[in-house]
Amino acid sequence: MGNTKVSVLVTTYNQQEYIAEALNSVLMQEHGYPYEVIIADDCSTDNTAHIIREFQTRYPEVMRVLPTSTNVGITQNYKRGFKACTGDYVAVLEGDDYWTSRDRIRTMVEFLDRNIGCVLAFNRYTVSNMYQSYIQPWPINDAFQILTVSDLIRSNFIGNFSTCIYRNDVIKSLDDSLYNMKVYDWMFNIAVSQHGFIGYIPQVMSVYRQHPAGTWTRKSEIDKIRETIHCIDEYNKYLNYIYNYEFTDHRNRLISQARQYGYIIG
Repeated sequence: MGNTKVSVLVTTYNQQEYIAEALNSVLMQEHGYPYEVIIADDCSTDNTAHIIREFQTRYPEVMRVLPTSTNVGITQNYKRGFKACTGDYVAVLEGDDYWTSRDRIRTMVEFLDRNIGCVLAFNRYTVSNMYQSYIQPWPINDAFQILTVSDLIRSNFIGNFSTCIYRNDVIKSLDDSLYNMKVYDWMFNIAVSQHGFIGYIPQVMSVYRQHPAGTWTRKSEIDKIRETIHCIDEYNKYLNYIYNYEFTDHRNRLISQARQYGYIIG
């Protein structure tokens, strides 16, 4: 894409308690790549904007804060963030998560450099909330695993933007109409992985923080199921039912899960 090897896209909204830890986890990375940090704040109303401006003042050579005057929502904030990235690769970090390994960027970049058939890679992570912390379960412990878009549709095994790194040329090739839907990490990863394979890196290198203010965490379990089913129907239609078998399989499992909560969803 240019002289920049890695763009780190940090998205944030009203995360004053967490954003400094997120940015420090980017700055602690040990690698020799030309890189940039693009911060997309969605017009925060708390102290988040002040904190990120302080970081930009201290690290002007790598940090760029995107201008904002209105709240645009999660999907459009990601759209403008991805558009601003100039690196060969784009690593995402949401403002309430953080990376735990100093080698995280180097490990992910080296993997994609070696595996040219992969368009994205993700690492294993720790889930942390006010009650407990646990490592994301995974059925195998191989050095790495190659997965497909069909695998991802059947089961959203990535589940967290902050574990992902992408080839930017694939991101730039995505149709703008993608962002007309409510696009979380799952649909974005499906869109990207239509262009190649997904690489799973088993090292635990990041923390997915669950807290009461989190957009997804604060939803009830049945509301999560309802919203996911709605997204499945929307995504299936958007992709012209090419993966109808996989989407239907996922949908049916969610309907069965809803019945366990005493809800009937058609």
